[in-house]
Amino acid sequence: MSRPRFRRHFLWDTVQPRFMTLSFCYVVVVIVSVSGALFLPLMLQLDHLPLSSSEAQRVAEQFELLHSRFWPAVFVVSMLLIVHGVFFSHRIAGPLYRFRRIFRSVANGDLTVRTSIRKSDYLHAEAQCLGEMIGALREKIARIEAHHADMAPQLERLKQAAARGSFREVEQEADRLRSTVDQLAQAMEPFQTKSDAVEASPASMPAAAGF
Repeated sequence: MSRPRFRRHFLWDTVQPRFMTLSFCYVVVVIVSVSGALFLPLMLQLDHLPLSSSEAQRVAEQFELLHSRFWPAVFVVSMLLIVHGVFFSHRIAGPLYRFRRIFRSVANGDLTVRTSIRKSDYLHAEAQCLGEMIGALREKIARIEAHHADMAPQLERLKQAAARGSFREVEQEADRLRSTVDQLAQAMEPFQTKSDAVEASPASMPAAAGF
């Protein structure tokens, strides 16, 4: 079942509502500024003219004409800006929503997720970088799994050699197992689980001169 049409273009739990709210505030500021620049001089002019004068009547007619043309145009432009803002912001919020789901999947150990987004969306470069990151993680994990899989038969052969009492075979199998453990350690080296700030403890830092 497909999502409702409004849901497809507006995601409440993303940055899109904040973007739309900020855009609406900008539109309101522009409307207030333009309307003030247009109507305020006429209002001040009417305030200083006698109401029965022909000049006041002329200014009032200009005010009414401007009023009748300005607000419909403002309404149409505002609606167009809101619709455009929804579609524009969705091209950013949609990929971000997709990235969030990918992050959660990767955190749960799923490295088979797809990082592709729609052609009309923005953030294609970020999606490509995310895909490269997941691909690199997948390759590193695959190497670790391969080395881990090699350890099980080597351990079994080591047990069999020890049961037979063949010290030469035990030594050979122990060397092979040690080599596999070293390869496993090398495959795990790219992963960093501690930041430099944690590793650089105060005890390991050189003492300052004079102290």
